[in-house]
Order: sequence, then structure tokens, then C-alpha cells
Amino acid sequence: MSTAFSRRFLSLIDQITEGNKKRFAEVTGRSASTIYRLCRGGSRPSLAYLEQLSEQFSIDLNWLITGQRATDDVTNNTKPDMVLAPKFDVEASAGFGQVGAGEEVSDHFGFSKQWLSSQLGVHSEQLAFVSVRGDSMQPTLEHGDMILVDMSQKQAHKEDIYLVHTEDGLLTKRLKPFSGGVKVISDNPEYPSFEITHATGEQARIVGRVVWFGRDI
Repeated sequence: MSTAFSRRFLSLIDQITEGNKKRFAEVTGRSASTIYRLCRGGSRPSLAYLEQLSEQFSIDLNWLITGQRATDDVTNNTKPDMVLAPKFDVEASAGFGQVGAGEEVSDHFGFSKQWLSSQLGVHSEQLAFVSVRGDSMQPTLEHGDMILVDMSQKQAHKEDIYLVHTEDGLLTKRLKPFSGGVKVISDNPEYPSFEITHATGEQARIVGRVVWFGRDI
């Protein structure tokens, strides 16, 4: 089973992250070493992990485990229920606004619409990944985390974590709305909070709400 399974598992990685095993590990919440072992046939996935993959990517578990499937084209059957989220080659600072490279797309990740709706309460297809830089959102977010941003949510209607574009660059911060604007809060108490008022709204624009993150283990 291991050799045949590993070939199908590699095929799944090719479909979801264009063969990038490290990215696949990040978006599925596993360590890169675990994914490499599965690809080599050195270990078998847990039932919980298989169920997660089924929910997250709408894959045919019977095909993944046994190689048997009801149709000849599983990939085409899953596409209508998939949302592709681009990974932008840019870092969103969780510190003092330092920004990395330009906004070029470095990867794409596929997500099941059903999983996005049921697990994250997300119904938009305007999704994108960026990487977190810095430590001001610790312990919630760590340096290097990949955050999934719902770019349809450009208003802070409630306290939550958002991606904000300011004159200093992209910031990942907790926003708390008040009558005159929003308070910008760092979860790390060593970093000061500040306010964005309606008068300064043009210099600080909400890109979207952070709805999920992935992290290396």
C-alpha cells in the first residue's frame, strides 16, 4: 500500500500546491518532515488527517486510500467546489511595518468551498495568502506564519485580526472599532497600540480579515 499510496499522495500535492511539499505541509497543519515521510512511503497518515484532507480539499478518500474511484477524472470533479487562493510574495509585518518583496504571486492553494463555509464561515472567493513578519502579534501569530486573508471584508465591524495597508507597508494587527475609527492593537504587550481615525483613513486601508493561518511544526 505504501508505494501506491505515496504516488497518489504526491499526485494530490501536485494538484493542490503544484508539487510544493513544504507549502502543502503548511496549509494542512503538518510538519514538512511528516509530508516527506508520507511521500516516500515511510509512514501512513492517521484517519483524522485523511478526514481533514477530505473536508479541506473535497478529495475522494476511497481513491486516495485504495486507488479506486467512481469516475476517471477526480480532478475535474473537484474543481467546481474549489477556491484557488494565491500566495503573494510579500510579508505582512507583525512588527513595525517592514515589507518584503513585491506583490507577485508565488503559489496557489486550493480549498473546498464547503470546508471554507463550514469551518471558517467564509463564503467569499476573494482569498489570498501572505506571510507574517515580526513578533508583535505573539502568541497569536508567529514570525513565518502563513495567513489566509478574506479580502471581501474591508470594514472592521467587530474586533478581529486584519491585514492593513499603511504608509509603512502591510501590517497584521488586531482592530477594535470605536465611533471615530479603529484602535490598532498588538497582541504582544511590548508593542504600543495606536488609532486610525476617519480623518486618516486614506493613509490606512483595511485589505481584509485574517480567517486562518498555517504554521510549521
